[in-house]
Amino acid sequence: MRAIRRRLPDPAGRRLLRDAGPPNAWVLAAFIAVAPIVALATATSGGSRLLLVIAALLVLTLPSILDREGWRIRIGTAWLAAEQRRRMPGPTRIPRTPAGAERWLEQPTAGDSGLTQASVLLIAGKTAEARRLVESHRIADPEDRARVARMLAAIDGLEHGLVDPSAANAAIAALPPDARRYHQLSLAWSTAWIDGANGRPWRHAFADASRGIGVAGIPGRFLAYAAFQELLLPILGLAIVLGLALIG
Repeated sequence: MRAIRRRLPDPAGRRLLRDAGPPNAWVLAAFIAVAPIVALATATSGGSRLLLVIAALLVLTLPSILDREGWRIRIGTAWLAAEQRRRMPGPTRIPRTPAGAERWLEQPTAGDSGLTQASVLLIAGKTAEARRLVESHRIADPEDRARVARMLAAIDGLEHGLVDPSAANAAIAALPPDARRYHQLSLAWSTAWIDGANGRPWRHAFADASRGIGVAGIPGRFLAYAAFQELLLPILGLAIVLGLALIG
């Protein structure tokens, strides 16, 4: 169990993954609507049972199909993850958990990673160290300035519970149009993380920031995982419905 926990996102990350999908009220309504269909399926046999099972699965899938915000969030996070990997120098990979961040920081080459080290320090919960590193970073170009500004906004958010995006937005606006998307979405994700950790709504704002992002350039495995996340409840429903129908 300890090994599994080391690979799981922290509670804020798990909350975002959970809340990114269809609203809970929609899911509850779907399960309530499907209950009599499942009950009827267990009392019938043959072709009628198959039709009822199909109807139940359609009802359970409906919330995910209608959840346009959820799909935009999934595509946005998949695109952001792909872009972050593309921007990483060489084989460098950002850890996803505090335990992984601690192990990453213990590497002899961690001190040579610049702002990447600051990102890992944030994941490890070492905001003061991350701030010192970011504030001492020598800015090389406008994109570097935008990265520093949004990282400072994220650090402020972690320390005070609220992100002030004004300085970061000003730095991002100074970039060429084709260079803004990544920084805008990164800032939106940092804001979503802080809002989610403090119990504030975040889905609509991040979905709006993800509007217009297509699947081009996103690896197929990222898209498959995004679809699995959004369709997780229908997949679980499929297992339940088939199990009950077969038992019945």
